[in-house]
Amino acid sequence: MIVKDLVQQMIDEDGVISVEKCGNINIYWCFKSQTLQTLYDSSEMLKKKIQDTEGDIATCKQELEKTLQLGRRQKFTVGQETYIRDVLLEQRKKTLEEIKKNSTKLQKIESIRWDAAKIQDKKQMVQLKKTQLEKITDNIEILVDYLYKKFFLQPEQIRKEFEIPEEFKEFADV
Repeated sequence: MIVKDLVQQMIDEDGVISVEKCGNINIYWCFKSQTLQTLYDSSEMLKKKIQDTEGDIATCKQELEKTLQLGRRQKFTVGQETYIRDVLLEQRKKTLEEIKKNSTKLQKIESIRWDAAKIQDKKQMVQLKKTQLEKITDNIEILVDYLYKKFFLQPEQIRKEFEIPEEFKEFADV
């Protein structure tokens, strides 16, 4: 099975092996010239990518040298508009502060705003807590009843000893 997968990979992805179906037999072949041509094409493509990348690097180096020579200017022009660096930095600072304030306001609003999904989630959570509370109170009542029947203790004494509130006193004679 591993050999079959390897051969299929060499056919599909690499193009190293060629296959032809003749009747009910698959014929596989690989010519040296075909492999060499594939390698040559790959090398030419890589050489072209290297040249393009070297050209990009040279352009970036020229722009960097130009920027380093000129330094940061307080006034600069983009298109037909002239900008002052300090004014833009101050505007940026104010904008960032405003964004921060507004995002905190938005978080506060989102935390107190109720939508249908949030209401449904809260309902499910309350229902779950109610079910858990009912199980706990039932278990307490079962334990009180067990102690009452096993040791002949009065339920009031048990509740007083374990500091169980009187609200749980529903079924005294179950």
